[in-house]
Amino acid sequence: MPGLETPAHAGAMRLQVRGLTVRFGGLAALTDVDLDVADGQVVGLIGPNGAGKTTVFNAVCGLVRPAAGTITVAGRPAARSASGLAPAGVARTLQGLGLFPGLSVLENVEVGALATPGGAPGSSTADRARRALADLDLADRAALPVGALPYPEQKRVALARALVAEPRLLLLDEPAGGLGAADIAELDATVRRVASRGCAVLLVEHHVDFVMGVCDRVVVLDFGRVIADGLPDAVRRDPAVTAAYLGIEVTR
Repeated sequence: MPGLETPAHAGAMRLQVRGLTVRFGGLAALTDVDLDVADGQVVGLIGPNGAGKTTVFNAVCGLVRPAAGTITVAGRPAARSASGLAPAGVARTLQGLGLFPGLSVLENVEVGALATPGGAPGSSTADRARRALADLDLADRAALPVGALPYPEQKRVALARALVAEPRLLLLDEPAGGLGAADIAELDATVRRVASRGCAVLLVEHHVDFVMGVCDRVVVLDFGRVIADGLPDAVRRDPAVTAAYLGIEVTR
């Protein structure tokens, strides 16, 4: 298995997962998973359906209780519930968006600002939400009902709602799902921009080409175990990864 390479531009370690094991009844969803994400680094978490990717996210977010192992964010134990994420500088997007269709675009993003009282002195949640929307080229959509937007723009609203909290660790769940080539290229630029500001990014994604293009490192899960962890090109060539995706038996 490739080593835990960290690019030279990455900063201090933001997320560390060691020996993470999660069981649901008698089923081991994750077994002895190790994972690192440094400030300014983009790490992709990929694998076949049912490999345990979402379970990793849920464990980091305190939504499932590990049977073994440790999770630390900036050297501190990870939140034990979702309410502890924002104070710890962690934000997450949802695969199903989780937007409020009856609210405006601005009001949806304000929900993210309300979770974190930070921001510039004297700035209101609306001010912070407008800045987040402008950063994602959505300023002219602020007053519209979010349900009136096309799906790619709704995805950007969901991302703006996460970014308005100015997280130090951003968890992206299937950010490229349902997007076309132009929108994926825009997403790639956005993720790179967020990381360039020092935010650590961990993303779960099925769009392998997007992952290989935007990520500094890629971790591959299969049946709840890490089968590869390294630079994108090395992971792409790893026979165990090919086997996991194509169902080819490989002797190693």
